[in-house]
Amino acid sequence: MSDIGNINPDWIGGINNSFKYKDFTFSFLIDVHQGGQLYSLDMDFGDYSGLYPETAGKNSLGNPVRSPLGQGGGIILPGVTADGKANTVRVDASDINNGAFPFSSYNSFADKSYVYDAGYVKLREVAITYSLPKSIIGGIGFVKGFDVSLTGRNLWIIHKNLPYSDPEQGFASGNASIGFQVGTYPSLRTLGFNAIIEF
Repeated sequence: MSDIGNINPDWIGGINNSFKYKDFTFSFLIDVHQGGQLYSLDMDFGDYSGLYPETAGKNSLGNPVRSPLGQGGGIILPGVTADGKANTVRVDASDINNGAFPFSSYNSFADKSYVYDAGYVKLREVAITYSLPKSIIGGIGFVKGFDVSLTGRNLWIIHKNLPYSDPEQGFASGNASIGFQVGTYPSLRTLGFNAIIEF
């Protein structure tokens, strides 16, 4: 098997900032992962089973791609013929059970068709904190400060290049799964409440 990608990012970074107004503090963290590649078996299998929109729709004749060739269906796959001319042969995309469905690396597409840029920009964390004024906690002699916070993590994928799923998500774990995505679950947003008492 030949190399079809490089998992290493070109660079990673982030922006972290906070703003304070009276007794309120608002902070956020933006996480950036630039470059790197991953192979998505989910996309490959999704095309094989006809799950994704690119396996349907209309062809260049204006007919449904999944209609039989005799009814004007089918699709012209990108590529060239042996003499270097553009491919003009329309293939049947109507019958997955008989192996005629052309999508996926199992049939007509190359593995590299499912290698994607793994980069992303995420709103990784947001927090709003309220610090009780000294006038309120002053009557409690042993308490010097009381802060309550509402936090959220993984709230928004601002930008990504992988369709339909989170580039960070994967079913497997360990080094063997780096750069390989299969069985991906939806990414989770989490909300939390925090209280800090200073004595």
